[in-house]
Amino acid sequence: MELLPTSNAHVESKDVWTKFLKQKEKIIECYGDYPDLCGLLHKYIKSADHALVLGANNSTVGESLYDVGYHSLVVVDSNENAIKKLVAKNENKRPEMKFASMDFGKMTYGDDSFNVVLDRGTVDSLILQDTSGDIQDKLSGLFEQIQRVLKLAGRFICVSFAQDEVVKPVLEYFSNEGWPVRIHKLPDKEQDESGDGKKEFQPPVYVFVCTKFKKMPQMTKKILEVCLHDNQPTKRYDTIDAIQGAIQETQQYAMVRYNIQNRNQTEDGISVVLCNSATNQPRYTLHVVNSASAKRAHQKFAIFIVPEGRETEWLFASDAGRSIVASQAGFQRVLITCLHRDNTYENLDAIKKELSQKVMELAPPGLDRKHKVPFLTIGDDLGYREVRYRGKSDFSGAFVVEDVRSGEGAMLRRLVFLSAKDAVQSEVRLLPEKPKKKGKQGSEMETTQVTQIDTSYLASGYQRFQVVGMATIPQFQSLLEKRLDMLIIGLGGGIIPMFIYTHFPKVYLDVVDIDPAIVDVAKNWFGCVEDERMTLHAEDGIKFIADKAKQDTGHRYHDVIFDIDSKDLSVGMSCPPKVFVEVEFLQMVKDKILHPQGVFQLNLVARDKELKEQVIQDIKSVFPTVLRRSIEDTVNEIIYALPQASPLSDAQLKESVKKAGVAMQKIAKSSSTPVDPETDLSKVLEGLVIQC
Repeated sequence: MELLPTSNAHVESKDVWTKFLKQKEKIIECYGDYPDLCGLLHKYIKSADHALVLGANNSTVGESLYDVGYHSLVVVDSNENAIKKLVAKNENKRPEMKFASMDFGKMTYGDDSFNVVLDRGTVDSLILQDTSGDIQDKLSGLFEQIQRVLKLAGRFICVSFAQDEVVKPVLEYFSNEGWPVRIHKLPDKEQDESGDGKKEFQPPVYVFVCTKFKKMPQMTKKILEVCLHDNQPTKRYDTIDAIQGAIQETQQYAMVRYNIQNRNQTEDGISVVLCNSATNQPRYTLHVVNSASAKRAHQKFAIFIVPEGRETEWLFASDAGRSIVASQAGFQRVLITCLHRDNTYENLDAIKKELSQKVMELAPPGLDRKHKVPFLTIGDDLGYREVRYRGKSDFSGAFVVEDVRSGEGAMLRRLVFLSAKDAVQSEVRLLPEKPKKKGKQGSEMETTQVTQIDTSYLASGYQRFQVVGMATIPQFQSLLEKRLDMLIIGLGGGIIPMFIYTHFPKVYLDVVDIDPAIVDVAKNWFGCVEDERMTLHAEDGIKFIADKAKQDTGHRYHDVIFDIDSKDLSVGMSCPPKVFVEVEFLQMVKDKILHPQGVFQLNLVARDKELKEQVIQDIKSVFPTVLRRSIEDTVNEIIYALPQASPLSDAQLKESVKKAGVAMQKIAKSSSTPVDPETDLSKVLEGLVIQC
């Protein structure tokens, strides 16, 4: 299988390009000589073609073409001295080769004189190095002359670095004239080493082939084709912007390779995605991680394969976690490699065969290309993942429900939002499947396997903080013996409401989620139930609360939980949406929705520290008593806000709440479905910060 690379790293390239463009003598070599270009040149130039070669610096390619039988060549350049030197050099060796000094924008050749116009860097030079200010006039003059002197079906072949400043004017001019344009990328050249042992920047080189067609008024669709990878078919694009994006991906990858091959330390966050060339779908993501803890001098480079389904775990999904993996592996550089869903991986040997060539492009500097790279993983297999359901939400985009196996061997079910970097929205543990009798057939009993959700288990810390929030309610134990009413805004997979439903039989829940697709997923795939104790509402949480407040029936909830993620990525707060913590709305919740002896809970996720503190201050302006509890290794913070001022001192309140957490654990353990031993609620409320 052919793998095509793209990069998700935004490596700054301006300084490298600026430095490179100052090396004018080096630039012309980087475009490639005849051996680099001959494959494409022979494809688009016939030996009998009358060809015009632009630029004296291109004479070496023209001379090579002449030597293999292309004798009808004319080289033009505006530098008269350069032309004189070429004449002296070639008049005896290549007598049929012609040379002329003239302005590219005012060529004296007649219309339809040539089958081919060949440029190797002339257009780049005009655009990238010209500072005279009249570049548009020069470009227009050059392009008009190329169009004039070319015969119908003739080809303008332009070898370029394909910077945006070049791609757009070339494609716009010739495609607007009705010419088909095809862009090829030359195979990457090995980067040369400079005097200090570092690799020198070698930009990718592209060849534009623009074929002269007669402009047809009825032909409105442009023909734009690109072939950016070896042995791959050309791909047609509808817009110039799309072509620029595809080219930029290959340029970015070249820049990433340059940066990580040129030094042992790389910036955090650099990764490369390898796609299946046949489908263009991601197959591997390679995170480049360096470590100073190589056990031996020869342990320079290794590939670590993350078992399938475990790529969302903190150890593999975060820079900090991957650094730990690399350090423990004991190699100078480790490629932490994640496997993408919707792909089939036969075994580790098959993966090694696929990756063996591509990974060497990301090796540390100085490593022999023939070095045998070790492949590392956890356990004896590549993990397990089965996609059980696919859906698309109007609010969250595409998502999947998938079953995976954890590092401890437990089976887990996850709801994953694909548009949020494969964010795991919900996770439950699955109980071992039990056979279910289906009926007799002959003398044998047919059975089917039934998947059961383990509602006694909470996968994450923040879920335990949300559940134990009930313990901050005064007299919560007596409420749990009679009736405790709870409102939860935000359902997801329904993990929190189902845990509460299972272990506290006197709690009655209204659970609201704006997304009907997610409500269906919670019921169909995560075991979320609806009965007289739990009602699921597919409704906007803001509207639900506003309607309840307007009705003002006197019914109040003892516990109100906001656990809603925000879709607005421009705000430095991903949970909740900002409208849910506006002072006026919070006041309505306190006055019209929450019981006077209840608790308001908020899952707050804000990376913007100023915004976070402003939210806290707004909550304090509404609720007399505010308790805060941060969650280790996350940016989550759980807020417990009480509508009444506590008569206790801070120390007394902390001790009271701490004891309440212990009592809640006892209640949960004594339920008909005992809480999982790993889900300990007794210590959750330790470490509270009180802000009255």
